[in-house]
Amino acid sequence: MSNSNSHFKVVKLATMALLTAAIFVLQFVTVPLGAITVSLSMVPVAVAAVTMGPVYGLIAGAIWGLASIIKALMGSSGLTSTLFTISPVLTVVLCFVPRMLDGFLLGFIYKGLRRFSNVLVSGCVTGFFSALLNTIFFMSTIVLLFGNTEYVQTMMGGKNVIIFICSIIAGNAIFEMLVASVVTGPIVHAVTSAKLVPATHPAT
Repeated sequence: MSNSNSHFKVVKLATMALLTAAIFVLQFVTVPLGAITVSLSMVPVAVAAVTMGPVYGLIAGAIWGLASIIKALMGSSGLTSTLFTISPVLTVVLCFVPRMLDGFLLGFIYKGLRRFSNVLVSGCVTGFFSALLNTIFFMSTIVLLFGNTEYVQTMMGGKNVIIFICSIIAGNAIFEMLVASVVTGPIVHAVTSAKLVPATHPAT
């Protein structure tokens, strides 16, 4: 094993530790933006995926899911806390699967973007997709798992699934996409410019 590979493995472990801390902090912090609030929990997941690959993105997504479950158990999340009282098992699936899938796919999205764009642009676009895919996956899973409950039926207000998800995207989610894009790109650019991780990552 070369010194370079050993160096990057140590850096990856250290980076994952920092990103884990960031995920837990951001899961409990929202950013006020006018009349709405924006969550940045997806940013550390995106950073893990774009700097270290899909598998690390999946791991970061699982950590995000764990933070979501803890928040639900603490009663700090109105939505997931309520769903947890309806079905703890399905809520665990809801918190983990969409976030893990999001992180996993982001690694491939970034890798594809790097074929024809630079690190900054690829990082920004991947950050945008981190919020978009999370919203689509998370809300779709809510409808799939809890769509027949009175709570979700009331939340949907008679809309079909596509219109319901689009309405969520048009609300807070669009701001989360923009913020995630603006934040993720420069972070990835700074990390790769400092040669803390390679500018491109392996498939794993």
